[in-house]
Amino acid sequence: MATIQIFLSHAGEDAFEAGLLQVQLENSLSDLGARVWSYKRDQAGDERNVGSSIRERVRESAAVIMLVSQYTLEAGATQWMELAYADAFDIPTFVLMHHITFDDLKRSSGVPPLVLEGQSTQAVNWRSVEAELRRKLKANS
Repeated sequence: MATIQIFLSHAGEDAFEAGLLQVQLENSLSDLGARVWSYKRDQAGDERNVGSSIRERVRESAAVIMLVSQYTLEAGATQWMELAYADAFDIPTFVLMHHITFDDLKRSSGVPPLVLEGQSTQAVNWRSVEAELRRKLKANS
């Protein structure tokens, strides 16, 4: 079975929570051969051009999951760039809000329209997007 890659975008401060989500997603989607790629766990330490590497990891992914938190809102340029890559490569994207609400997103400046116009789910309810994520992964395999 070929590996299906999911790109997990998160702020550095949310690395612990992202790691837990990463393991849960891989366990939940193991029957599809899904592997969740994240910068903290999977980026090569000797990578010379991290920006290009991130762009390629997004391009190679069947889906992108964005864990958006207050840290994203404070300094989310990297995550917003990852979102732009996902949009440019037409990669299905799922936004999970971690300890923030949709109203928090709407009140914050600099949040891309792609986040505000799309579906956002509370991170604690991540399983509610699993069926749609599974459908998208199967369609791309």
